[in-house]
Order: sequence, then structure tokens, then C-alpha cells
Amino acid sequence: MEILLSGDGYPIVDQFSEDGFVDCVFKIENLVRNAGHYTFDIRSSYSGQRLGLRIKMIANLGPGFDSKMNLVRKNVYYDGVEFFRSGVESDRLIWTIAKLYGLEDRPRTMVTSQSFTAIALHQEPIKVEDEKVNIKLFANDREEDVEEDYFESFFNVDLRNGFAFWNEKDLDYRKPLIRGLSETPVT
Repeated sequence: MEILLSGDGYPIVDQFSEDGFVDCVFKIENLVRNAGHYTFDIRSSYSGQRLGLRIKMIANLGPGFDSKMNLVRKNVYYDGVEFFRSGVESDRLIWTIAKLYGLEDRPRTMVTSQSFTAIALHQEPIKVEDEKVNIKLFANDREEDVEEDYFESFFNVDLRNGFAFWNEKDLDYRKPLIRGLSETPVT
């Protein structure tokens, strides 16, 4: 898969979107491993504007499923991935995603942070540094959370090649995703 870069050297965010789904690609920068987590920035480009945010991801992602595709409960990581606002580039990312989703009411700023429950979609142990890891993210999935705010997406990380992919799971999660990542409510 060839990734097209814009003039500023960042991937064009929506280049892999198809069949009505908005799938985003990012370049990984400033990768650091410490205290059982990776932290890194993800950046891309859209219409000449830089987009991005900061990521904190658990380093030891065990297989989410066994050989019979049963969930391995000990490898469900609450707060396994967290997105952090990194300034105006994060706000632009949320604006861009809302635009690509066709949502009229665009948010003004991204929330300071959004935590996700993470389940790796592989069945065997892998080395995250050497292999692409596909992760399913669940947001606002705790008992005390409002059901209408729940959403899912996929976050695939290829540390070795320096790219991350944030993909839609279902079109019905568009409004909850934008609501969950925005300071300004989206109705």
C-alpha cells in the first residue's frame, strides 16, 4: 500500500476513504516508550492544513482473542489508548472529520483527552515494535456512561513503518464520535 504525502510531507488524511467510510492515515512522530506505554504524535494533512493529536498507547497489547475467536478478558485494556489534544492541529482534525462525515454543526475545539478501551484484534502474541497491530477502540463504554455517547472505531498502528490508521467501524457512530471528541456539543 502506497501512502501519498502532501507537500508538507504528511499523509493526506482521507486518501483511503471508500465505500462511504472515512478512514484516516497519519504519520507517527516523536515516538517514546516509557512506563509500559508508547507516546507519540500522529499528523496528517487536509487542504494544506496540518492535522494531528497526541497518543498514549499501552505497550504490551496481548492477543484479544484465542484460537477459537473467544475474547481473552485479561487482554481487554480499559484506558489502553488515549487521545490528547495537541493544539489547533487537533481542533482542525475534529473539524475535518466532522466535514468528511457531512455533519453541519462543526465543533470548535477538541476535548483535552479521550480515553478508550482497547482490544487487539490478533490471536497470537506480537511485538508491537515490529508488527502492525490492529486495535478496536470503545469509547464511553462504562456502566456510568450515557448510552447515546458510546462509539467504536479501529486504530491500527505500524510503529516500524511510522504510520497509524484510524478507521470508522459504523456510520451510526459518527455523531457520538464527534460529540465525544469535542468541547462543543454536536446534536
